[in-house]
Amino acid sequence: MKKHVTRYIYSLCSLLLLLGIANPAWSLVVGEQYTISIEKINSDGSLTSGATSLGISTTATADNSGKLAFTFSSGVPDNTSCNFMVITLTNSSAAVVRKSVIPCPDPGTALPMGVSGVTNQQADALIMAFASASSDDPILAVFNFTVVRSTGIQANELAAMANFVYKGIVGPGGFVADMKSKGVTAAQLLTYRHKIVSLLADPTTGYSKLIKDSVDVSSINNPDLAAAQRGKAAAELLGYLVQAATAAGFSPDRVMEAFDAMGSIVIPSMTTAKAAGTISAATFQSIQASVGSGIDKLKADRAIDKYTQALATLGATGADVTMYTTAANTLSTSMSTAFEQFNKVFTGSETQSGVSAAQTTMNTAMSTAFAAFITATAASDARIATMITKICTAISGGAGCVPASRFKYIQNGGTSANWPIMMVIPTDWLSGIKTAGGSLSYTRDTVNIPSSMTWMGSCSNSGYTDKSSCQASGGGTGTWTPGRTTFGTGTGGQNIPSPYSELFSIQEDIIIRESARFAAQISAGQSMGAQNTLEKAFSDAMTTIASKISGTTDGTTAITTAQKKALVKLLKSPQF
Repeated sequence: MKKHVTRYIYSLCSLLLLLGIANPAWSLVVGEQYTISIEKINSDGSLTSGATSLGISTTATADNSGKLAFTFSSGVPDNTSCNFMVITLTNSSAAVVRKSVIPCPDPGTALPMGVSGVTNQQADALIMAFASASSDDPILAVFNFTVVRSTGIQANELAAMANFVYKGIVGPGGFVADMKSKGVTAAQLLTYRHKIVSLLADPTTGYSKLIKDSVDVSSINNPDLAAAQRGKAAAELLGYLVQAATAAGFSPDRVMEAFDAMGSIVIPSMTTAKAAGTISAATFQSIQASVGSGIDKLKADRAIDKYTQALATLGATGADVTMYTTAANTLSTSMSTAFEQFNKVFTGSETQSGVSAAQTTMNTAMSTAFAAFITATAASDARIATMITKICTAISGGAGCVPASRFKYIQNGGTSANWPIMMVIPTDWLSGIKTAGGSLSYTRDTVNIPSSMTWMGSCSNSGYTDKSSCQASGGGTGTWTPGRTTFGTGTGGQNIPSPYSELFSIQEDIIIRESARFAAQISAGQSMGAQNTLEKAFSDAMTTIASKISGTTDGTTAITTAQKKALVKLLKSPQF
């Protein structure tokens, strides 16, 4: 009977329980006696063994259902003494038949986990990576779990992959060095790494739990079930790196930028290894697809988190929040599903063309999910009407004092759509400020406008706000002056009252920065180092724009830094 091994480790009560689950490739022999042992990875990356062995082991015999059950008399380590453990299962001939590197759990916390062919491969790569790094770095573990996705990866490839990841994380200019260069302290990194271990070991949402779920659903008749569940686990891996940053007290943006720094080292190394035949074309493709798509999903998750926080900061409630949350949850679920489907390509005999085709399918699914999110967050005509009513009340204008057409934008396909709810909320917030006697001021940004933005400027005839209409006015006598739009009063101004003129000014300055960023991204091409630099510059630019905002919410209470940043965030275009 062919079985997987599933288990829970209870550090509190020193109990280890293994349950066999059917799987066609990794079998336990019914009636066979197995030895199960635990060792831990030391802080220098070495594995306890021999004279340093923990001495934690026991034996059990696979029953007629292919299951093992046993307990340990001594305590299982927790993360007060280690970051990772290695669980090894050997048969009566002392041959290793199961192996897995698992996170050390929080004290007193259960650790569900499962072992499969993929965890064997991950363990081999990770043990080599820890030894090379002379460290038990959790960041190293996360990336190794991410890139090793198939049982078909050969031993020489695992060694090469371990080296890629090691250099990309701890090498000069790599992941950790980049974060340090941007102000992340040694103390924060210590907290950061500890939090990563806790997240990996979380008994509900951790990677170990999700891998156990993949083992639980594995089936001889439907191996796709386990593959899909492993894809779900892989979809969460890089997210732990972002979540841990918040707990450590620094911006998750530093993590997002560090991905590019790591890529600037890893991608050239991978390309060289592929050319030399050190790694196969299929393995090369699988690493690119797994990490690249993982980062794309992470960008979406990060954007959703930022929008959610910003909406709360500006007081969004009720149906608006429900609308946004529903759309965001659907997007997240759809992207996770895309990962699950992609992971089915890793059968152990996958080819480059097969991985490439699966990646294309995944990317298409993610793009479709993003488009659906944009549609789902577009405000209804009734919601736009409510927003206009609040504006008219704030400026003491008559009903319908501003046309609804002002609150539309052109989508990528060229069609017109209502403002998204993420822009309606800050507009309502400004109406509340105005009604309460407050005000908002903004000093325009000064960065050069990209040459591609020829449509931006003002008309000598204030009755026209776009270039083509301006130049066609009065028999073609209108004069169009390129530059930032004057939304308030002044020469060529649109005479939009404050604080709404400031709202449009902030939005336009953000669009200018986004356009400059997009042009820079194209120029940077495949240079991950250049991409890293421009992402940091864009993040700093958004902070600068927020700092140019001032005012009060009621004539007395100053607008907070958090409110300024929330306003800028909600006016940014979604960058998923």
